[in-house]
Amino acid sequence: MVPLRSRNPLVSLLACLLICPSVVWAQQDAYYVSPTGDDANPGTEAKPFKTIQKARDEIRGHNQNMSQDITVYLRGGKYELDETLLLEPRDSGTNGHKVIYRNYRGETPSLDGGKRISGWQNDSGNRWKASTGLADFRQLYVDGKRGVRARGGRLPAAELYGRDGYKTSEVAMAGWKNQSDIEFVYDVEWERTICKVAQITREGTSALITMQQPYFTLARLKGGVQDSFPTYVENAFELLNEPGEWYFDRTAHAVYYIPRPGEDMTTTEIVAPAVEKLLELRGTLDASVQNLVFEGIRFCHASWLRPSQIGHVDVQANFVITPENLIARSGLNVDNLHNENIKSPSSVVLHAAKSIRFEGCTFTQFGSGGIDLEYGSQDNVIEGNRFYDLAGSAIQVGDVIDHHPRDSREIVKGNRIVNNYIHDVAVEYKAGVGIFLGYTDGTVIAHNEISNLPYSGISAGWGWGEEDAGGGDPHYFQPFFYKDATPSRNMTCEYNHIHNVMLERNDGGGIYTTGNMPGTVIRGNLIHDNVGRPGGVYLDEGSAYIEVTGNTVYNVWRAMNYNNRAQNRIATCHEHDNYFDVTPGEPRFPKDVAGKAGLEPQFRNLLATEPAK
Repeated sequence: MVPLRSRNPLVSLLACLLICPSVVWAQQDAYYVSPTGDDANPGTEAKPFKTIQKARDEIRGHNQNMSQDITVYLRGGKYELDETLLLEPRDSGTNGHKVIYRNYRGETPSLDGGKRISGWQNDSGNRWKASTGLADFRQLYVDGKRGVRARGGRLPAAELYGRDGYKTSEVAMAGWKNQSDIEFVYDVEWERTICKVAQITREGTSALITMQQPYFTLARLKGGVQDSFPTYVENAFELLNEPGEWYFDRTAHAVYYIPRPGEDMTTTEIVAPAVEKLLELRGTLDASVQNLVFEGIRFCHASWLRPSQIGHVDVQANFVITPENLIARSGLNVDNLHNENIKSPSSVVLHAAKSIRFEGCTFTQFGSGGIDLEYGSQDNVIEGNRFYDLAGSAIQVGDVIDHHPRDSREIVKGNRIVNNYIHDVAVEYKAGVGIFLGYTDGTVIAHNEISNLPYSGISAGWGWGEEDAGGGDPHYFQPFFYKDATPSRNMTCEYNHIHNVMLERNDGGGIYTTGNMPGTVIRGNLIHDNVGRPGGVYLDEGSAYIEVTGNTVYNVWRAMNYNNRAQNRIATCHEHDNYFDVTPGEPRFPKDVAGKAGLEPQFRNLLATEPAK
């Protein structure tokens, strides 16, 4: 037998392994990935993997009993995705350690869901044409700048024609091709709705336009505000006539584009999004995905095609009415039972995810929203990121169908949204917001910079009091009321700098709330120069048990607005010690208080990043 205390270290190690079989080799604590690597490589710095999926799969063999963090270093360049990058519970960090996906020092990796379109040829005049194998897309990016889908103006001499559409004097529309791809866009107060055309026929000197049902009827009858005549017509080849406009003929797989001045179609990079979800962290209530970190990564070129299939009948904040689960309201209006509207999704999704962190990342060029925290996602941190050039909302926390979850583990709870720079989002779905909260518990929204939005900066809560214990305003008919409270509570919304929002919509604000939210405080926020009404802090119907203090609000239509008098809940709110309608040039302006709002010093470099294209 080999003596345990041999002077030969190799002999001693072999003896230890024989006598103590539980001793294991130290795990590899770092992997490297590069767009120029090879998945047959060992994943070292000198010989990196090519794909993130390979690194993920390799880690699955080493992360079940971690003794240290594992880091995946992503070299700069494009990681082109053909499908969603999916991380599951088996990809989690364990034993309190983390699996970290981060940029290699000084480099920017991009998780890219787009496909390059090349082979452009002059088609007619200044119009160019190329072929693509993509089935459909709603966005086109030209050297990083979002193109405009071919569009026109209002319908000339239009009138409603029966229940299904319109009559217009623009008789030429009856000869337009791909009629079922044409969309009508509506802008009313706080919403942006899209309805699809079914067909167009000629009747004498008029064109009869039949719209897709049941969505056209829902747009005309939904609660809140109804749509009647479109603001403009979109996605018709016959409307392609301006520089920067494009059209995709799905039947011919042909893309048309009219370049802007200075764009050379022989050298310009043109990208269409092809993947709807770039990254999904999907756990379950019994096994969450957890302890993952994402740092310094750029997420770009994501698609979303539901509006191309059924339109987008907005209710508020990019939640849409669905034909199922309808109830009749007073008059002829209809709504979904208990306001259970459908969320417009994001391209990065955390589902039953815990202790996940995104820091120093960029989310841009999406056909939908930025990031969703949903269904049991808890204790996650979204900090120090930049969100811009997104079709929808930047960050969505929770949902609106989960007002009374059957299992308390479903509650979206304890998440922190801090020090993010959110600007130029909701560029297509104009009812979108910077940060949306549904029914959540203990969410912290702090020190974010939010600007240049068509609608509200922050929207928190849902239901207008109807789903709260005992229900809300009696004139909002519901077939039954709940005895128990919703999960909405304990939001801390503090020291955010929200300005130049409400640029295109009304009935919103820098900070907007609805429904009971006990334990909630709105504190120390700086809100100013918002165009639409009321524009400041807006406690809409059902808002209750909210403290509003220390906020600085100026250059808005109304600094503090209540709209819940019918439910007698104003008395539950505590508004005090705010600085309303005092501008920076006045001696009373609270410089020290206002100076605390917005990004904290270590994150202000985000404001110096390149402007949105």
